[in-house]
Amino acid sequence: MKCCANCFDDIELTGFIISNSTETGDCDFCGSKNTNLIDPREFEEKFLLLINVYVPVIESNLDGVEPALLHEKLQKEWGIFSEKINADETVDLLKNILGDIFDGDDALFDAPVERKVVLFDLDEADVLEKEWDKFVHEITSINRYFLGEQIDLKLLENLFRNHEKIYSKGKLFYRARISDKKGFELNEMGKPPAKNSVSGRANPVGIPYLYVSTNKDTVLYESRATHLDFITIAEFKLKERLNVVQLRQIENLSPFTHEDKLEDYLKYQKYIKRLEIELSKPLRRHDRKLEYLPTQYLCEYVKSLGYDAIEYGSSLHDGGVNLAIFNDDKLEGKNVEVHEVVSVELDTEVVNRELVN
Repeated sequence: MKCCANCFDDIELTGFIISNSTETGDCDFCGSKNTNLIDPREFEEKFLLLINVYVPVIESNLDGVEPALLHEKLQKEWGIFSEKINADETVDLLKNILGDIFDGDDALFDAPVERKVVLFDLDEADVLEKEWDKFVHEITSINRYFLGEQIDLKLLENLFRNHEKIYSKGKLFYRARISDKKGFELNEMGKPPAKNSVSGRANPVGIPYLYVSTNKDTVLYESRATHLDFITIAEFKLKERLNVVQLRQIENLSPFTHEDKLEDYLKYQKYIKRLEIELSKPLRRHDRKLEYLPTQYLCEYVKSLGYDAIEYGSSLHDGGVNLAIFNDDKLEGKNVEVHEVVSVELDTEVVNRELVN
């Protein structure tokens, strides 16, 4: 039996099929016609590494433990399979992928399972978060340069290797600044001079970074422009590849990108997710600039490891991608445009209500 890219929603698996398929025809699982086909057993090694992080659970009263059948777990936690195939077809596909190892062993598919990290490593994840909280308190309120509450930098270095990303030469990025109708010149759209550099999400005061986004819509939101403002948007192009630490969508990464490091990724996922939240959360006008100190420390460490930038999600534009670029020599400005904000939609939600009798 043969499967196709339409059987999966996982980008690693669909990409593998597109790159390695040597035949076309009708898929035996999702029914797609005249499509690229591959033998499911090609995925055996990838799935063996993945299912190794799960163990059978007979009974558990631990918080956060929700055992389920293997195919249900894989779909709920990773979204591996396409909606084009139903539960029975998913199990059939899994059995074909793992057939050479678990031939005739239905126990793998009949017993509820849970990730080992959920069962055995909850305490370590909590300890790391508490260490981060202590570190944040000290660097913002007690000591600035000689810290007593250290975070495990060697651990972070190893974790960052699981979140490396390369942007290729030619990739476009954008930066926006509120301006007048005339706008700024291209040479005014780079990072500010050191003497004018204020404290930012990633950069300490006096050490400027270039903040960019991967699309124009995101920079419009990040500029916090309002109705009738003029905004200058600059386009930058990569002259050479950019080596980045990606702290974004931690929970949505494909399990097949980690290979033999998958258990470590799952073990520290909650901790990395916390760092992602810290890096992405916006500061309000009345918040203290000291709130940036922990993420500045984090970004300075990323820079010290030789990376060119750190990538994080936009809290102001759903799905938006931002980068703080340490090494802006790898980019060149291409052009600028001036836009006027002609409409603004403001959504609100009640955060405090005073009841009057």
